[in-house]
Amino acid sequence: MIEILRKKPARIVVLCFRLILAASFLTAAFGKLVDIERYSVDAVYFFVILPMFLARPFGLVLPFIELLCGLGLLFGVLTRLSALGIGLLSLSFLIAKAIVLSHGRSVDCGCFGAFGDTLASVTIFLDLPMMFFAMVVMWAPSDVRHWKAVGNALSKTWKERLRFIW
Repeated sequence: MIEILRKKPARIVVLCFRLILAASFLTAAFGKLVDIERYSVDAVYFFVILPMFLARPFGLVLPFIELLCGLGLLFGVLTRLSALGIGLLSLSFLIAKAIVLSHGRSVDCGCFGAFGDTLASVTIFLDLPMMFFAMVVMWAPSDVRHWKAVGNALSKTWKERLRFIW
């Protein structure tokens, strides 16, 4: 499997996955950062899943986590950690939307904030491909993950030290 991922077509696929994830999560982050209270905190409240004392802090940090993970994948820096973050976020979004839909509620998921209203029933179908893309990026060999990346500027010593998250 790893040998297959070292070939040039696989590098292109992993690069495309990195860029798709980066574009999606940067769009989501910027859409929420326009008005973080309205598009992030309120969206978390509307799901009515987290306890009230956790909903606000989660809503406040969510756009920044999306922003950092998106930038990491866009520039090819800390790609493994960024892909893991996006995979876990996508999993949590999938679970939250499934819970809401299982209760028969229709909720605006707030996925892209100011860029448009999206129903959880529609965007739930985005979470599985996002998790798949993130796992492919995360488990790709370093030379494939960092193909055409700023991350290549890091010295070999530091790449070895940071191998689990780089």
